[in-house]
This record gives sequence, C-alpha cells and structure tokens, in this order.
Amino acid sequence: MTRRPTLPPVPLFIIMVVITEMAFMTFATVSSVYRISEAGLDPLQLILVGTALEISVFIAEIPTGVVADVYSRRLSIIIGCALVGAGFILEGSVPLFASILLAQVIWGIGFTFTSGATQAWLSDEIGDDSRAARVYVRASKFESAGAIVGIGLSVTLASVYIGLALIAAGALFILLALLLAIVMPERGFTRTPAAQRDTWKSLAGVLRTGFGAVAASRALMALVAVQIFFGMSSEPFDRLWAKHALDTFEFPAIGALDVVVWFGIVQAIAAVGGLAAIWGIERVVPVGKARVPRIALSIANALMIASTAIFALTDRFEIALGMVTLVYVLHRVSEPFTVAWVNRNCESEYRATVFSLHEQGNSFGQIAFGPAMGMFASIRGIRAALIAVAVLLLPPQALYLAAGSDREA
Repeated sequence: MTRRPTLPPVPLFIIMVVITEMAFMTFATVSSVYRISEAGLDPLQLILVGTALEISVFIAEIPTGVVADVYSRRLSIIIGCALVGAGFILEGSVPLFASILLAQVIWGIGFTFTSGATQAWLSDEIGDDSRAARVYVRASKFESAGAIVGIGLSVTLASVYIGLALIAAGALFILLALLLAIVMPERGFTRTPAAQRDTWKSLAGVLRTGFGAVAASRALMALVAVQIFFGMSSEPFDRLWAKHALDTFEFPAIGALDVVVWFGIVQAIAAVGGLAAIWGIERVVPVGKARVPRIALSIANALMIASTAIFALTDRFEIALGMVTLVYVLHRVSEPFTVAWVNRNCESEYRATVFSLHEQGNSFGQIAFGPAMGMFASIRGIRAALIAVAVLLLPPQALYLAAGSDREA
C-alpha cells in the first residue's frame, strides 16, 4: 500500500499560516466597506452580523474542540477551512442582511473546527512546547507577509467589484482544505480507541478535564476572563471603526482610486508594523521564559487602551489612521504570546479543549455585550461607543498584572 505523501509539520504550519492570513485579509480588508456600501447595514446591523458569528462560535467551539482532542486534529482543520471558505463565498455573492447572517453561521462553525486544533496539532507533531512557542513567533512573521499579499489582492479585486474580494478569499480557504487533505501528517496524536468513540463518554471526559484544568489554574482562569472582556470590546471596535472613519473624516484623494484603497493602506501598514515588531521581539524577548508572555500581553493591552481612546476622540485624519493601525499591530503582536501562555499551563491531552474554552470566553463577551453596544452606538453615537471600548479594556489590564502563571516559579 502506497503511503500518502506528507510535508514536515513546521514548514506545513507556516504554509497554513500564510495562506490563511492571505485569505482572511483578502476578505477582511474590504468586508466592512462591503457591508456598509453594498448591503447598506446600519451600526446595529453591523454589530448583529458579528453577534451571529460569535453565537455560532460559542455554540460550536467546545464540541469541535473536544472532537479534535478525541478524533483527529487533521480532520478538524480540513473541515474548518472548507466551511470558512463557503461562508466567505456566500457573503460576497449575496449582499443582503439575511444572507450575510447565514454566512457568519457557516464561517463561525468552520472557525471552531480550526481554533485550538491547529495549535494542538503543531504541539503534538513537534513534541516540545518551548520549540512550539518559538515556531508560533516565527510563523507570525510569515503571517504578516501573507497578510500584505492578501491586502493587495483585496484592493485589486475590490476595484473591479468589492464582493469579488470576498469570493476570492473563500476560494483560497477551500483550496487550502484540499491541500491539507493531501499533504497534512498526523503522527503525534493518539486517537481515542474505537470502542470508546462509540459513546459520548470520551467527549465528556476530555471536556471535564479541560474545565478542571482551567478551574485549577489561576493563569488559565485569568486568560478566559481576559477573553470575555476582549470580546466585549473588540466586537464594537471591529464593526464600527470603518463607519466612524467614513462618517467623520474626508479621506484624501489618491488619484482616481476608490476610498477602499485607504482601508487597504491601514491593513498593509498594520501588517508591516506587526512583522517588524514580531521580528524585533523574536531577537530580544525570551518568549519561552515563564513570565514573558504575561508581561508582554500587559504592555500590549495598555497601548491598546490608549490608542483606542485617541482614535475615538481625535478629529485629525492622520492621527486616527495611526491609532487604528496601532490597534491592529498590537492584535498581531499579542497572538503568539497568548498561545505561549496557554501552552505553558496545560497538557497535550486537553490542550485543544482549553484553547476552545479560551475562544469561547471571547465569543461570550461579544454575544452578551455586542447588541447592547450596537444600540448604544445608535443612540449615543459611534464615538461614545468607541470610548466605551477603551474603558472595557481596563479589567484585562488588572488581570494581567494580578495573575501570574502557575509555572512561573
């Protein structure tokens, strides 16, 4: 029997990161403008779109995370990429509020199949958490390169028709799923025996272990709590900043190009800035050391509070552009440190489940608070809602400062 050809895990992980980020930025660079200009969504509808996505994530996150821990990380990732692609294609094809909501459901379920499973797959295949942390940081540099390509592709396609960028992004995700089905290995994962897979006992057991790990770990409990507040704050910022910018500022003309180019510029600067920051961090910051992830996340969060507040209050276009860019740079810089902190505080057999609980905290914050922020923005204005976003980032700052890692000693 001929063995299926596979690629080594580290190069394949980097390929996955590049294609995923390229596809996502092809979608994300113009999706807000698409929803405003093509679908005509108002502030509340913009946030409800995000709420639909996060409800899907919230409901599906734990079951799909447990499936990745019991059945197969590889299969979970392949299914997830295909579903995300289908959601993107649907949204770009039909610019209606109802179809956009349905697209979020498909996208959200697909995301839960990949979240946690991807990180857990890499850690299992490498078998060394410290090395995995270094790979995450190195991959973040390539991720930024993929983002830059995706931004350029998005703006180019949007100049023809803005929905075309969303459709192309979905096609890239589906092509990635096909590639992974051919070349993705899974040698470090031990599947639960077939006799146990026939019942829900294994699923419940892994889930209980994951909950128990979070409950027993001060660091993991802090991270889940932080994600709740991040969800409460990131949803209104991500959905409303573009509308605030379009309503507040007169975008300088760039020849005969459409205003959507400015949104590509913001994302491109953020990608380059994130690449430069991570490049420097990798050389001067000992990411594998116990206290480093928590301290780095605290600094990034403090800068995020300041930049969000300044963006909300400024009347100068160039300052607003700079602050939005800084927020997205900080998001990029924070991700590898968050992954490193989670990996340090949980074992392989329930790692995907803990990542899922971590993501579910974010979803819960968005679901519980997103619609209220949409109504607040509709009544009091988008500027007031953005100031509230900065205020909601204060509790995570306290948690970062108060909660040390269980393994920092």
